Amino acid sequence: MTDLFRSVAEQPESRALTRGLWVRRGVLALFAVVVVLALAGVAGQPGSTSRADAPAATVAVGMPDAVRGGLFFQAKVDIAARRDVEHPRLVLNSGWTEGMQVNSIEPGAESESSRDGRLVLSYDRLAAGDTMTIWFQFQVDPTQPGRRDFGLELDDAERPLARVPRTITVFP
Repeated sequence: MTDLFRSVAEQPESRALTRGLWVRRGVLALFAVVVVLALAGVAGQPGSTSRADAPAATVAVGMPDAVRGGLFFQAKVDIAARRDVEHPRLVLNSGWTEGMQVNSIEPGAESESSRDGRLVLSYDRLAAGDTMTIWFQFQVDPTQPGRRDFGLELDDAERPLARVPRTITVFP
C-alpha cells in the first residue's frame, strides 16, 4: 500500500489542478479589491454639504451627490438662527418630492403647504442663537433617473432669508 501512495506522490501535478488553484486565487483577489474600494469610499453614497450664510441664519444641507434607483438615503438640514425668525419656513424645490418617496421628516413640521408647486414646511419660532436639525428619509424611484433640483430656501413667513442651491443625480 505504501508503494501505491508513493507512486501517486511522485506523479507531476495535472495542469487542471494548477489552473484551478490560480482561478480561485484570482476570484479571491477580485473580492479583496472590491472590499478595499468600498472601504476607501469609492463605492456607496458619499455625501457633501452645501451651505448658505445670511445675516439672519446659516443653513446647511448634507446629502449624497448621486444615488441609485431603489436606494434609501438621508438628507440633513441644519439651521442656525443669528437673529429671531418668527415664522421659519423651509421651501423645498420640486426635486425633493419628484421621483422620490418621502419616508419621514423629523421633526415633523407644524404645518405643510404648497407655494408655486414647492413644498413648504412651517416650524416654530427660532430665537437668535437657536439651532434646528431636520432629517429627511427618502427612497429613490428607480423609474425616474436624471438630475433633480434639491435646492431649498429658508423664509420668515413669505420673506426669503437664505437659499441653498443643490442638485442630486439619480442613476437607474
